[in-house]
Amino acid sequence: MAELRITLPDGRTVRHTLGAEPEDIGRDSVCEIAIDDPSASRRHARFSPTAHGYLVEDLGSKNGTLVNSTPCASKLLKDGDEIQIGSTVAVYATAAFAPSGTVVLADERSTSHATHYVPKDKELSLSQKRLEMIYKLSARLITLQSQDLVLETAMDICYETLAFERGAVAIRPRAGRGLDWPVIRNLRGAGGEITISRTLLRRALEYGERAIFTDDGSGPVDPTVSMVQHGIRSAMCVPLIHGDETIGVIYGDRLSTSTAYTDEDIDFLAGIAQQVTIGVINSRLAEDQQEMIRLNHDIDLARSIQTGLFPSVLPDRPGFHVAALNDPGHHVSGDYYDVIDADDGRVWLLIADVTGEGMAAALLMANLQAAVHVTMQATNDPGILLSQWNRLICRNTDATKFITCLLALIDPATGHIELSTAGHHQPLVVRTSTDSVEELEADARYPLGVVEDAQYETTKIELGTDPFTIFLYTDGVIEAMNPDRKLFGVERLRELLQVEPDISPESLVKKLRKSLTDFAAGAAQSDDITMLAARVG
Repeated sequence: MAELRITLPDGRTVRHTLGAEPEDIGRDSVCEIAIDDPSASRRHARFSPTAHGYLVEDLGSKNGTLVNSTPCASKLLKDGDEIQIGSTVAVYATAAFAPSGTVVLADERSTSHATHYVPKDKELSLSQKRLEMIYKLSARLITLQSQDLVLETAMDICYETLAFERGAVAIRPRAGRGLDWPVIRNLRGAGGEITISRTLLRRALEYGERAIFTDDGSGPVDPTVSMVQHGIRSAMCVPLIHGDETIGVIYGDRLSTSTAYTDEDIDFLAGIAQQVTIGVINSRLAEDQQEMIRLNHDIDLARSIQTGLFPSVLPDRPGFHVAALNDPGHHVSGDYYDVIDADDGRVWLLIADVTGEGMAAALLMANLQAAVHVTMQATNDPGILLSQWNRLICRNTDATKFITCLLALIDPATGHIELSTAGHHQPLVVRTSTDSVEELEADARYPLGVVEDAQYETTKIELGTDPFTIFLYTDGVIEAMNPDRKLFGVERLRELLQVEPDISPESLVKKLRKSLTDFAAGAAQSDDITMLAARVG
């Protein structure tokens, strides 16, 4: 006898016994071996018996038929040959075998009276003794422990209380398709496999039904599940249900005893399954908690590293004082500011904002920070520096990420400023002598990372020797929202700057941050908030 061990694209494995007549395999439902595989042709290949074994022939399929990874039109198969049909892989076998410790799903052809299905919503009917047993057993299952230990304990209990001779537990992965079989017990297949009805499994997973199979010796052999021919005398399969989701199944059977499982047995197994589900969910919650602890640790470390990228000491000397604030919206910031002394007594002021928030934005901003400190000494032209940084960002990121940036070189002695901006908000200047707030105007070119060959211009501005404060900020300041979804706005910012034009940079930054908090009135901060204030004179 020869058969195919077929692994479908969704990970399921089925067995198909080859007969005395040619059989076609493909997507068409009329094929003797119908497979749900979009990459297979409707009638893809044919398996034909010969005096020397089975011959596989390609039927002119679109993607061809591979035998042991080699395309072929026809080939006489030998034991263990691997045939690829689209995304489906079939192993040809002339003797019963299976990888050790595996579950094989039996191919199905018709229904039988031998299998009884119980609807999902049917209440459990248990004796007082069995209710007390479940109560006592629950502590072993719902106590916080690993998922594998919960499932192994569950199988121990099934062997103790329901006299399983073989058993298996399947779990749906939290991400991805298919099933995992973390527990398989007491295998007796020729190659160390356990055979389970595909119908039992499907109805448990899709409909939440519990099933009981009994070979009572009356009636024909049950071809539906191929269970009798595998020596199974009685079997049960129940789902593990959490809310509206079926997360797995418990399966058990008997081969050597004539004692059949009863309706109360399957209700008892369903009661155990309820406790197992609680144990599995508890273990997953514990894993999530541990992962969250690790994640928070990594985020705290990332924030600590990022904080080290900002200048540790800001200028505070006669005629020039600087204060700054960076308040991340999501643990780590996509904003960046810097203050760097030039060799000739002038000072660089920089502020930047990456699109988006979180870790990805923070990593890109760290890239920019490294570029800034490598190139800053090469030229005193802000426009040239922005052009260099733009090329770097374009070559190292995709088009979905870009950075707005403003770079200014200020001379505290003369009030002369050279300014270049890459799509960033223009700086505001507060003049002490006139109590006025004005916006410095420069050509706002593309943000960094948008157009690789973009050239950035430098604008020269004379502010004079009268005292003034220059204020740089990111989107998070003017786009802060209150519970009514109103924006803080530029006009509100200008009004606050004008109220105390001679305030120190430190006091100004604290005042504005408090104003933002008061305005938000408890609404969540949706973006990074960064401010940089420099007082000249």
